[in-house]
Amino acid sequence: MSLVNSFINQIGRELGRDAYRSVVSGASRGARKQQIVNSDEPLYNQVINFELLANDEKTYKHLANLVEKAENTDPEDFEWQELFYELDNKIDFCKAHLSEEYLPQLEKLDQINAENYKWVKDKHLKYIDTVISHFDMIETKLSQKNIGVAYLLTLIGLRASYLGEQLIYTVINVLYVFLLGFTFFNGLMTYNDPKAFNGNLPTDTAKEIATIESTGLMLMGIALFFYLLYLGLGAYKISKYKKEIQKNTDSKLKFETYKAELLK
Repeated sequence: MSLVNSFINQIGRELGRDAYRSVVSGASRGARKQQIVNSDEPLYNQVINFELLANDEKTYKHLANLVEKAENTDPEDFEWQELFYELDNKIDFCKAHLSEEYLPQLEKLDQINAENYKWVKDKHLKYIDTVISHFDMIETKLSQKNIGVAYLLTLIGLRASYLGEQLIYTVINVLYVFLLGFTFFNGLMTYNDPKAFNGNLPTDTAKEIATIESTGLMLMGIALFFYLLYLGLGAYKISKYKKEIQKNTDSKLKFETYKAELLK
């Protein structure tokens, strides 16, 4: 087994991919493959498709070229270990199939690949530190908001601004709550004093008064129904906010676990 294989930990690779998937969509992952300069085909694919050429010299030079280009691996690529793992396998393959005169050169190439692996690993760890710091910053920002206060502010339409949403949503919510409150108040006054709040309707008979009272009850019912819908939507928004906090915490933990595995 060559040098890089002794560095690469399967659990670490899986943790890296898991952490990466937690913040990056599958569609964008496909575009992150390492690229060969002046080539449309990803370097990883070039390594996977590596095979013996017409003679040993061409085969060795091709492999050496791939090892050299791997030094420029993007530290933000979470499949970087796979690249070096496959290069390591190809070096072993060439040790077994090229003539013995190339063995010293392949041993040196093996060492270069191991050094490149360490170099890229160090850069990758620094990148992971920036990712963790980013999650720390988000966690600090999110934790500044008290969920209990958010629920209370929902009652008067101020939840949106408190949780960092656009001001226009707060304006709409406040106007909405005010309109419902106004409707409920008018319904209540109509029900309690149908003669004074009759809306120019006749109040000569008990039946006419009862009709006005029913109108007042209907207004209160409509206002209460739409207010409860509004509160339900507010609770849903707060629930999403809480899930965002948990998602951020989980993502941060995945990256911290991944980093710990890399440092073993």
